Amino acid sequence: MKQADKPQFVLLAKIKSAIYTWLHIGTNNHSKRQTQRIVLTNVMISAIAALSYMHAILLALYNFDQLKWPIALLLVIGTVILATPFLNKKHPYLGSIFNLILWVGGASYLTLIFGAESGVYFYFLAGAASAILIMGVYQNALSILSFFLQISLFIYFENSSIPAADFLHLDSNFLKILHLSSIIFSMLFIFCMVYYAFYQAHRAEDALQREYEYSEKLLANMLPASIAAELKRNPGKTIADSHANVTILFADIVGFISRAKYQNAAELVRLLNNLFTRFDLLVKKYELEKIKTIGDAFMVAGGLPDPQPDHAERMAHMALDMMEETQKYAAETGEHLELRIGIHYGPVVAGVIGTQKPLYDVWGDTVNIASRLESCGTDGKIQVAECTKTLLGKSFRFKKRGKVMIKGKGILDVWYLVGVR
Repeated sequence: MKQADKPQFVLLAKIKSAIYTWLHIGTNNHSKRQTQRIVLTNVMISAIAALSYMHAILLALYNFDQLKWPIALLLVIGTVILATPFLNKKHPYLGSIFNLILWVGGASYLTLIFGAESGVYFYFLAGAASAILIMGVYQNALSILSFFLQISLFIYFENSSIPAADFLHLDSNFLKILHLSSIIFSMLFIFCMVYYAFYQAHRAEDALQREYEYSEKLLANMLPASIAAELKRNPGKTIADSHANVTILFADIVGFISRAKYQNAAELVRLLNNLFTRFDLLVKKYELEKIKTIGDAFMVAGGLPDPQPDHAERMAHMALDMMEETQKYAAETGEHLELRIGIHYGPVVAGVIGTQKPLYDVWGDTVNIASRLESCGTDGKIQVAECTKTLLGKSFRFKKRGKVMIKGKGILDVWYLVGVR
């Protein structure tokens, strides 16, 4: 039996669910801030009800016959105040106002019954301290009114000599115990409310931190780190940089268009996602920059936005690994897959396009030639021009293909990258 299926854990889960449901009564269709304030109000009224019942029990244990009317009043207050969450369904502040009226009225009446010596009026301090928590910062008038009303009542009763009601015959020891318990419970009430408020604040901060980290990670996946940092420092700034030495790679799945005619969309997306995820790991491994994917085309750049002295070698290693990963994936899935890859080396211009869904992109003759080398390449081969072959010839093995017509450039000598020396 799983731990979660044990009776005690099932019961605990049900209790947690019931508490959550109770604390969120009246929060429907309200904003997140209003919801937090209403939940805090529901916590407070639950604490008030508990305090009322606890006082009723203490009085009943002391002398039920003599104190039956105060006991009844405490039970009524503890029960009636539990209607607060349902009033919040009508208006987000209706429950708070009802709570304030009942709190002030109940504490005043109990002080008049037990007298100033009982210390019941200390609950006005608890109510004043929690005013801003219950009313919220968007109802300053209500918060200030609640605060000053309860502070004024506290000062009044503190400086008065109101005796206990005539029908009560209470000894001084009982009044001392009541006075002490009122102070303790008031401070405990304030502690609980402040603790819960800070608990919610820390939860909100943790949630905000998680969202920040997620957005940072998302931004890092969309833009190079240095470019993202520059855009955060200068929002709306146009970013365009010239780079004299950059290596561009284009990869394309052979026969993808014809495959799309007979394979359903979900399978095609799954294939691209699984294969390109492997390519993403290679980009990370060789610390290159993935520029974009267009359909089944995969574009990578090396040497930008931050210079890399060996970016051409990194790109050549990645291209060979891409071929190997494609063969592995084909063997694992039973798919017939081949890549065409074109690599070219030279100057480019790079920058960010747009403010909505910004894209870091690369332009220039180098990009066009790399794309043409891929599109006119041979299935399952990595094709490069003479200049790239000369740059990499000491570390990699090449096989000459010959002269090939490259659209926009004419006839070029091209080579196949076949391995590492």
